[in-house]
Amino acid sequence: MQANMTDDPFESFTEVSIQTMLTLMFIGFILRLNKTLYAYIQVTTAILVCANIISLFAVPVLIWLTVSEDLLSYYTFGLLFIWEFTVIAYIFRTILSINIAASLALSVFYFTVSYLGAFAIGQMLT
Repeated sequence: MQANMTDDPFESFTEVSIQTMLTLMFIGFILRLNKTLYAYIQVTTAILVCANIISLFAVPVLIWLTVSEDLLSYYTFGLLFIWEFTVIAYIFRTILSINIAASLALSVFYFTVSYLGAFAIGQMLT
């Protein structure tokens, strides 16, 4: 999906690789701070699998958005983003035993670090 969004497949591969590494490091750092590093594989698997399944639902919506630019496609894409955001927050809330507000804040921080961080690093490299 990322390769179709840019003209350069190398840039797409680099950005996805950076995003994956930032995700792995972020999860490890948060679990280390909480002294729950024993759950690293389970949490990493849960986050990556849930994010990829929700992204699979986003593919037809992106096609619909590109072809028709219908307002409903934008709303649907926004709902998918909110869904992924809340699933990630739920995973953090469950494993870290924190309240909902803290898990939502941590989820925002996760998205900022992994997606915008990967984009920023990818722009600096190219």
